[in-house]
Amino acid sequence: MKSVVEILRKNGIVCKELNRVNLNLKKRINAYLGVNLKSEYCIVIEVLKKSRFLAKDIETLEEIVSKFPINFRYKKKILILNAPLCLKAKKELREWKILLKKNLN
Repeated sequence: MKSVVEILRKNGIVCKELNRVNLNLKKRINAYLGVNLKSEYCIVIEVLKKSRFLAKDIETLEEIVSKFPINFRYKKKILILNAPLCLKAKKELREWKILLKKNLN
């Protein structure tokens, strides 16, 4: 969780509350729900896989977001990736803020 907070802080996103959500998935994905300083709800998803994030992975992402217990629209959607992003996936993820860990170190 410290690494996620550091990445968010480097990008100017400060959450006064950030809680990890247990997804019960075998995939290497961590999810967090938070509230930023403007009292906007944020959803942060960290994908830990090392291979390229493809368009087919977006289905998994949407499935994860639909499982969250709170049924309201999140103001900020943040995706943290360890691997490069496919161009098709980037086009489909317009409403998400995408942060690549390699560019931040």
